[in-house]
Amino acid sequence: MYRLVVIDDEYIVVEGIRAMIARKRMNYEVVGCAYDGIHALEVIQETKPDLVITDIRIPGMDGLSMIEQAKELCEDTAFIVISGYMEFEYARKALQLGVMGYIDKPISIDKLNEALERVEKEYFQTREEKNIFEKNRQRADELNSIMEKSIHCLIEKNAGEFARCTQSALDKLDEMYPELTEYRRETYKFVCVLCDILMESKKNTQHENLVSFHEMEKKESREEARQYAESVLSVLGKYIEADKTKRGHGTILELLSYIEAHYNEDIGLNELADMVKMNTTYLSVLFKSEVGMSYVKYLTRIRVDKAKELLREGYKVYEVSEMVGYNNYRYFSDIFKKYTGQTPNTYKSSVWGE
Repeated sequence: MYRLVVIDDEYIVVEGIRAMIARKRMNYEVVGCAYDGIHALEVIQETKPDLVITDIRIPGMDGLSMIEQAKELCEDTAFIVISGYMEFEYARKALQLGVMGYIDKPISIDKLNEALERVEKEYFQTREEKNIFEKNRQRADELNSIMEKSIHCLIEKNAGEFARCTQSALDKLDEMYPELTEYRRETYKFVCVLCDILMESKKNTQHENLVSFHEMEKKESREEARQYAESVLSVLGKYIEADKTKRGHGTILELLSYIEAHYNEDIGLNELADMVKMNTTYLSVLFKSEVGMSYVKYLTRIRVDKAKELLREGYKVYEVSEMVGYNNYRYFSDIFKKYTGQTPNTYKSSVWGE
């Protein structure tokens, strides 16, 4: 049932709409009514209705002004106006306010029913689809966050936290994918990513020895699919416990030396990952874990520190920009100010006393 508020200075109109809705058993419940604009705002704020039907001409505050203020109180509420006054200016302003339709006086069941059906089709259905989309997007963001934590635990060899994170991920997948085929596919993809990450540190481990798409496809229920995923994740947990390799630490030290020597070149994380033969996602998490910041932030800080040295040595700002790897002078100035609180010119002047 949609929640409806009716606003009109004529008692007979308010009660007439209430009676029509009850007689036709429409999918609406009248949760409030008002006979002037001031009281109308109070009722709308209190009841948070899905729809408001209001006369344009009401005491205290005209209907369009009331709608304008009401939209600030209840953003998702739809509005229909009823009036015998259909001047162009009223129509124009009503359209600007996003009013869903008009009902001319005298109001009939057919006019009311037509207006309500239009709102349901053009507004409520769209709103519900949007809410579903937003809810799924939020769940996807949460799943991505859990995935990152799971990868971090895998890299850090934290078996206990890894088990908790992966169980949370399986719970989230269960919420997001009610249909079995989709659930099996997405759960398999999640487990595969973690298996791929493990294989980065254990080159002698074969992917098919850890997880099999064929095995997942044979599962005839969600419970069986989850049990299979849990069995694979359990094996990963045992690898974590058994493997305390320091390979990751050594690789990062190697990359830090490379970045120090090549900071002024156009080097991205993909190139670094290829250089050390690692998965890019794995390297991104490993780098942040070892260094305490992302690769992009680390490279930027190196470049800014080098730029400060060069400015102190007296180089011109545009020369420094190119020397530290920024071909765009304006972009370099923005980055420099973001990290130091000063523009390059201001920084140079403070050093040289210009």
